[in-house]
Amino acid sequence: MIRKKIDFKQVEAFLIENPDFFLQKPSILEKINFPLSSRDDKKNDEKIISFKDWLIENLKNKQKSLIDNAKHNFFTQKKVHSAILQLLKKETLKSLILFLNERLSKHFDLEIISLVTSNVDFSKKNKSIFLEPEKINVLYNSHNYLIMDAVDENVGIFRGVNQKIYSNAIFSLDVNIFKSPSLLVFGSKDKHFLSNRAYDLILFFSKTFELKLQQLVDFKSIYKTNDK
Repeated sequence: MIRKKIDFKQVEAFLIENPDFFLQKPSILEKINFPLSSRDDKKNDEKIISFKDWLIENLKNKQKSLIDNAKHNFFTQKKVHSAILQLLKKETLKSLILFLNERLSKHFDLEIISLVTSNVDFSKKNKSIFLEPEKINVLYNSHNYLIMDAVDENVGIFRGVNQKIYSNAIFSLDVNIFKSPSLLVFGSKDKHFLSNRAYDLILFFSKTFELKLQQLVDFKSIYKTNDK
C-alpha cells in the first residue's frame, strides 16, 4: 500500500475548515509544541514549549497589556480632567491661547500642543502654527474628527518646531470658528499616538477646548472686547 504524502498546506487547510478539531481531540495538544517568540535570547532548540506553557505565556502578556492600558488611561483621565477645569476658567481668547501654547504640552508630557490655521494674522499674534489652506485640507476631516497617527512629513505641519515630532493627534475644529478649516494638534517625539490609547479622552478634551474657543471667539466678535 502506497501512503499518500500530506503536505503542510493540506494540514493548514484542514484545520481552517475544522476550527473545532482540537476541542474534539484535546489529547492531541499534549503532543504538540509551540514556539515562544518572546524569548529571542534562547537558542533555537530552547524556543519550543508545550501548548500549556504557550497559552499561559500569552495570557500573561495579554493581562499585562490590559493593565498597562488601564494605568495609562487612568493617569491620562486625571490629566484631562485637571486641564479642562483650568481651561474653563479662561475668560479671554488671549489667556486661552496662552494656556494652550505654554502650559498644556508640559501638563500632558508632550512636545507641542497648538492651533493650526491658515489665518496669517491670527497665527502671528497668537504664536499658532500657520499652514497653507491646501495643506490643512489634506489633514482636515469632518468636524470633531480625531486621528492619531505618525507625522506626515510631506505636509510639514511641525516644520518650525525645534524638536523632531514623530507622532501626532489631529482634531478638526468647527470650520465656523475661524471661517476656514483649522486644527488642534498634539505632537510627541515618540510613538505616543500610534497605539490609539486614551483616544476617547483626547477626543473629549478636544471637544471641550473647541467649545471654549468658540465661546471666546464669538464673545470677542459680538462685544468687540480687548484681550488683557
